[in-house]
Order: sequence, then C-alpha cells, then structure tokens
Amino acid sequence: MNMLTSVSVSLAAAGIVAIAAATPAQAASVNMELTQLRQATAGFQALDRAFVAGWTQDITGCLATPAGGMGHHFANFDALGDGGVVEATRPELLVYAPQPNGGLKLVAAEYLVFADDLAVGDPIPVLFGQQFHFNPVVNAWVLHAWIGQHNPSGMFADWNPDVSCD
Repeated sequence: MNMLTSVSVSLAAAGIVAIAAATPAQAASVNMELTQLRQATAGFQALDRAFVAGWTQDITGCLATPAGGMGHHFANFDALGDGGVVEATRPELLVYAPQPNGGLKLVAAEYLVFADDLAVGDPIPVLFGQQFHFNPVVNAWVLHAWIGQHNPSGMFADWNPDVSCD
C-alpha cells in the first residue's frame, strides 16, 4: 500500500495538502498535481464554459446527506467512456454546489472508473496519492478532490459539511 493513501488534510488558507507519513517530495508532488487540476478547471467556474468543453449533463441533481453535500455532478461522457483512463487534469465529473444567489460554484472534481473497465487483478486506481474507493451505487471506483471549496472532512472526502442543497 502506498503510504500516501494514509490521512490527508486540506489546508484551505494555503490550498495545500499535508499528507501524513509522506516525504516532502511526495507531498510536493501531490500539491503540484492539485495545482495542475485547479489550473485545468479554472475556466469552468462558469458552467456554460464547462458545457462547451464537454461536461454537459447533471447526472445526479444536487446530492446531500446529514454528513454534508456534494452538489450537482456534471459528466463528461467522453471521459466516462474512455475505458478507465485516469488523468489528473481531466476528471470525469465536475461538481457544482448551489450558491445563495441561485448560481452554481465549481467546488470539486470527481474521478470515476467503472468496475467493468478493470480486469481481474488490475490495481485499484490511485491519483494524488489516494486510492479510489468503491461506490456500489454506480459500480465504480471514485475519488473526489475538493479544489474549489474547502472541505473540513478532508481534501478527498466524499461529503462536504459546508455544501448544502438548500
């Protein structure tokens, strides 16, 4: 098991991820990958620009639980249908949370690899030093990266207590 799969903590003020038991070089690598993701998705703060780039359909509506919310998941069907390719700067889903003014804000990227895209014995996908976790609802391995809004539960947690669908 990669030691980077241990605990990660989001340091919102600096936008830096500290990873328990990681070497400085490993932590720097993860921070660089997250910076690249933020740069790659910076133009998608405006949902219409995400539509033009391929994230065209809200496939979930706004998701929330007592543990927190996620928001609306907009899918890039080209990325979803790529056979399980994982690219840090090309997430399968962009997650937008409702805002008080009625708009939507890009809060996270989500990566998804369908279980059927992995052969028996293939390793579970890893990105940002984090092993994806299995979501039986969609029969896929998934990973969130909260790049647009601090998540007190952690940079890679599913649910964000600061996101609401209300």
